[in-house]
Amino acid sequence: MRLIDAHCHLEAEEFEGRLDAVMEGARAAGIVKLVTASIAPGQWAVSRGTAARYPEVAFAWGIHPWYVQEEHLAAVEGLRAARDAGACAIGEIGLDGKVDSPPLELQLQLFEAQLRIAKDLELPVVLHCRGAFNELLETLKRVGAPARGGVVHAFSGSSEVAEACLRHGLCFSMGGALTYRRSNKRAKTLSTIYPEHFLLETDSPDIPPVEALGQPNVPANLLYNLRGAAAYLGESEEAIAEQSTQNAAKLFGFAL
Repeated sequence: MRLIDAHCHLEAEEFEGRLDAVMEGARAAGIVKLVTASIAPGQWAVSRGTAARYPEVAFAWGIHPWYVQEEHLAAVEGLRAARDAGACAIGEIGLDGKVDSPPLELQLQLFEAQLRIAKDLELPVVLHCRGAFNELLETLKRVGAPARGGVVHAFSGSSEVAEACLRHGLCFSMGGALTYRRSNKRAKTLSTIYPEHFLLETDSPDIPPVEALGQPNVPANLLYNLRGAAAYLGESEEAIAEQSTQNAAKLFGFAL
């Protein structure tokens, strides 16, 4: 099987000094590509360097809604170098209505600025959204999505929200939550987005599957998430692996 981890954070301190071993584990699991997403301007060079070091790694540049600051209103213009630097997407960007700080108003300013840059660069977006899908969809309606669309990572929304996002050309990636207690809501959502709009992710080092709780998540755990998806969808792991890999390759422009 060929697998793509559509969303992880190889820049994280949990991987410091052990990234070679983490990548060896990913290869052994059949992962042929990983998309590592930066969360702040200070990580952009790290993301690019990690991709230069490991041929399986692609990178995205962005400012995560949890980490936006006033000074980023100017620093965000640095994203205009993303395409020339080799980035496959703009991300991780988005909105989070479940945190008190940074304020949603500032998040919205930075999200719109990054969305406009992604459109200008014709790069897809990697989106984070919790408790703010109305605001996300309103922004997408007003500004528009990039021509190549994007992916809502760690998607936990309803099938109705998924349908609204689909109208903007978005895909959805799911990770460790696929291994948790069965959810009828998630089953309905999966039936809406699979096969053409479903991607697999780990969000390493965060959101480990139940099989690896209590330890930093790693890309190799994508196999557990694949197993969880197969149980929900009633499809073979091989079929889901190939479909999600083709979806991710199309979105990010990977030649496999």
